[in-house]
Amino acid sequence: MDINVLRTFVAVCEYAGFSAAGEKLGYSQSTVSSQIKQLETELNTVLIDRIRHKIKVTDDGALVLTYARAILEQYQKMREAVSRSSAIRGELRLAMADSVRSRYFTEDYVAFHRKYPQIRMTVTTCGTEQMFDMLRKNEVDAVITLDSHIYDSEFRILSEAKEQTRFVVSPEHPLAGQKGLTLRDIADQPFILTEKNMSYRKVLDSCLAEQSLEIRPILEISDPNQICRILTETEAVSFLPDFITENYIRAGRLVCLEVSDCDISVWTQVLIHRHKWRSEAINGFVDFFKEIMT
Repeated sequence: MDINVLRTFVAVCEYAGFSAAGEKLGYSQSTVSSQIKQLETELNTVLIDRIRHKIKVTDDGALVLTYARAILEQYQKMREAVSRSSAIRGELRLAMADSVRSRYFTEDYVAFHRKYPQIRMTVTTCGTEQMFDMLRKNEVDAVITLDSHIYDSEFRILSEAKEQTRFVVSPEHPLAGQKGLTLRDIADQPFILTEKNMSYRKVLDSCLAEQSLEIRPILEISDPNQICRILTETEAVSFLPDFITENYIRAGRLVCLEVSDCDISVWTQVLIHRHKWRSEAINGFVDFFKEIMT
């Protein structure tokens, strides 16, 4: 039985006419008449009496109308259920740097959840080496690094973006606005940094080691936003990516130091193991965050 024929029959009954039903459904009157005749033939009964251009639903027609409405209602529910089941769903396990979590997993995560409400996500923050160890052991599905550019044939880069990192202080700091500063000029300042061996901190330490310098911070803490808040109230120095400090700099609460011999860029990269099957959940995540990253 054609579901469209049932829909036409219900429309004829509800709009009390073949022409009115055809106008509502976008059919010609002859098509409506043909579909009703098809249904009557299939059920071997008369459903509608046609008397002087008026219609009257027969007893069998009234019975069929009840069933037809119920069938159409269930058909619509079935379509909605199938539509929901075809939405992207699944579990997604991610490992990332704490700065990446601070950047993307507030407003951006809310937007992602609205688009993919059936994706369940677990986020672990850790260092780059631990991330890749988890990736190799299939303990996470993807990692988001903030580090020097990583290329390894064991892993596949799904998305990446270059990030600039700078030394920042409050506008009242004695070094604010000075020109021609070098690493040696600032190395003995009170520093607040992320933990040792963590992403851009590790890159900074390598740059210092090349000049036989070392920074011994007064505070090491993972939350870069907390570092920014402390800097605004102290004469400490930090080294952070622009995306962390941009709102503070725009508001005039922090300024960048011009350090001539330390131009460091890092990369935000989304990577998976090269043998990892890319589920719809992974593809949905990558497509969404690739647009944000670029």
